[in-house]
Amino acid sequence: MNPATYPYALGAIAVIWVVTFILRAFPFVALRGKEESRLVHLVATSMPLGVMVILVVFSLMGMDFRALSSWLPAIVGILVTAAIHWKWTNAMLSIVAGVATYWALGMLLI
Repeated sequence: MNPATYPYALGAIAVIWVVTFILRAFPFVALRGKEESRLVHLVATSMPLGVMVILVVFSLMGMDFRALSSWLPAIVGILVTAAIHWKWTNAMLSIVAGVATYWALGMLLI
């Protein structure tokens, strides 16, 4: 990088930082005082499940179900994650166990 371009790079980084900060702070500022809203309560209770459903569907979309090594690790990883979360309701434990299962089966079936 040419030293003459340092001010432009720093300016770009500053603009990126400001925009990121504003975008991340906006929901907290916009929802201040609305903690008791029925809409906020509905979104807070349904959003995590909705996000997980979208992630599962997205991860299964490009699979070739004719190849065992393509779908088996993902399906078993999802089932392990769901079972552990159902049993212990510990998100960190269930995610780590599901990812570890997915990784181990992926390595064994290559």
